Amino acid sequence: MAVEKLSVSLPGTVAARARRAAERAGVPLSAWLADAAEAAADLDDARAAAQEYAARFGEPDAEELEQVRAQLAEAGVGVPESPEDAAARTAALSRLLGLPSDRRAG
Repeated sequence: MAVEKLSVSLPGTVAARARRAAERAGVPLSAWLADAAEAAADLDDARAAAQEYAARFGEPDAEELEQVRAQLAEAGVGVPESPEDAAARTAALSRLLGLPSDRRAG
């Protein structure tokens, strides 16, 4: 995987919180920030897709929304992932992506 080195500026309190979170997660700050940026970008992509869908097909009615919520709940969306499950998922994805074993998480 290609890596691009960036220089970013963060408010001091945000930088301190990010460092603490990375330390608790046991990962380098850059890895923690990459994960956080990816999660934020995923959420933005999902919002954009929902807006595009609504623009093309209209807003879902209450019954459709309830069906979607039920399907998401059944799939476990929104349920916190255990650290063990997260490590297993990350390790499996690393293997699938062919990352060297020293780059694999979990």
